[in-house]
Amino acid sequence: MDSYAIINYIAQAKKKTPVTAYLRGLFHEDMFEGLEYYGNNQSGVLFCESEIFDEFLLKYKDNIRYHRVECDRRNSAVALADLKKFNARIEPGAVIRDMVEIGNNCIIMMGAMINIGAVMLLLVTMLSWVPMQLY
Repeated sequence: MDSYAIINYIAQAKKKTPVTAYLRGLFHEDMFEGLEYYGNNQSGVLFCESEIFDEFLLKYKDNIRYHRVECDRRNSAVALADLKKFNARIEPGAVIRDMVEIGNNCIIMMGAMINIGAVMLLLVTMLSWVPMQLY
């Protein structure tokens, strides 16, 4: 993927701000219709877009006693990659965006930032090691 295709993809992509909301209160099933909610009528976790949660919070503020919202990205155009699809060693803390190529048996270290369009290949060089005797 060349740089112009990447720029075009990011410009045209729908920007997303997903949130995870932890809720406690008094709920009924109709409140969460069409939303991804896991829980019961007293507490649970809601996954949705930020603006949808803002509307939900205004509409049902009397039903919600406590809430906590986590947001790890804002107006993001490129999602994170599904790490299960790579045949590589990927250490915790590596951030890998979607639309990257990672070759077989690559090692991605903690703290690595691999962005859209990157190509990671494993290059192995054989070095011959000859022990030296010290006098």
